[in-house]
Amino acid sequence: MSTEAPAIKMDELIKRLFHLSKKPLINLLNALYDDHLDETSQVDYGSTEFIRDDLVKSIADTFINISFGKTIYRYHIEFQTTHDKNIVIRMFRYGFEKAKETLDLTDLTRPVEMEFPNPRIIFVEENEKIPDTLQLKIKIPKQETLLYQVPVLKYWLYDTQQLYAKKMYLLLPLQVFKLRKYLKTKGKMDEVAYQSLVRTAEETIRTIGQALEERKVTLEDTGEMNAILVNIMEYLYGKYGDYRKIDQEVKEMIKTFYDPKLVEEGKIEGKIEGKIEKAREDICKFMVRRFNADNNEVIEKVRQVAGLEILDNLMEELFAANALEEAQAIIRRAVGKSFQ
Repeated sequence: MSTEAPAIKMDELIKRLFHLSKKPLINLLNALYDDHLDETSQVDYGSTEFIRDDLVKSIADTFINISFGKTIYRYHIEFQTTHDKNIVIRMFRYGFEKAKETLDLTDLTRPVEMEFPNPRIIFVEENEKIPDTLQLKIKIPKQETLLYQVPVLKYWLYDTQQLYAKKMYLLLPLQVFKLRKYLKTKGKMDEVAYQSLVRTAEETIRTIGQALEERKVTLEDTGEMNAILVNIMEYLYGKYGDYRKIDQEVKEMIKTFYDPKLVEEGKIEGKIEGKIEKAREDICKFMVRRFNADNNEVIEKVRQVAGLEILDNLMEELFAANALEEAQAIIRRAVGKSFQ
């Protein structure tokens, strides 16, 4: 293993968490929004890329649509590891761009209604200047003032047990990141920080294991959550301490809290997962080669297709497609089947 500190892209790690199985995702949304979504609801991930009128591309964190019966719940979630003072403006802009997608312009004699997705922002790192709600007041002369509000989740206030109690299992791997503020102040990993990081990692891995035992998450979810936790620890060790320590220490931690039977089960699931990843790669290559599709966009959609059988059927249907739009519609249907 290299002794150099790895780069870290928290937005990518967090997006991986939001693409785990449906049950923990629904639980997290219910906790963030105080909703009562059913686990049988259908999940759809909205596009997060927007091309503005000036041709500048903007990328939001996460848009999620939940369909339950005839009702569609639209959510917009952003993460911040540091305090960006412009975040509420960017969230408004992202929400505006997303609302434009559902505009009905058939009758301009009536007010055109824009439905913004329900916004939330999660601040990971402690900052006393962050309010409970971000607000943007929009004033137009001689008209009513519009107040755009974004409720805030202050992640640093939650430990593993509090996250577990609120069913926010997906956010468990971010616990070790909370130590970064202390490390930035000290400039290096001293013994106090080291012991705190180890304790936090052990407690997090134990709690993730508890979620697996109680069937709150799947074995695949658990593997991904632990991988993300390791990614963050690699970053912290590499930037502030001895990066070479991370490999063996974390492996031993993870081993300690795993039932051997589950590990064996994981090997079987790992083989299946390997086939699933291969099928996804083949579909992406086919879409790019046959229809000149945008590779990143295809990857984002195909990652939402779960199950080897659905992926195999998807490839068969794509072979019969004659145009990019038709192929994209086929992929969307496959995503829908994955969450049924």
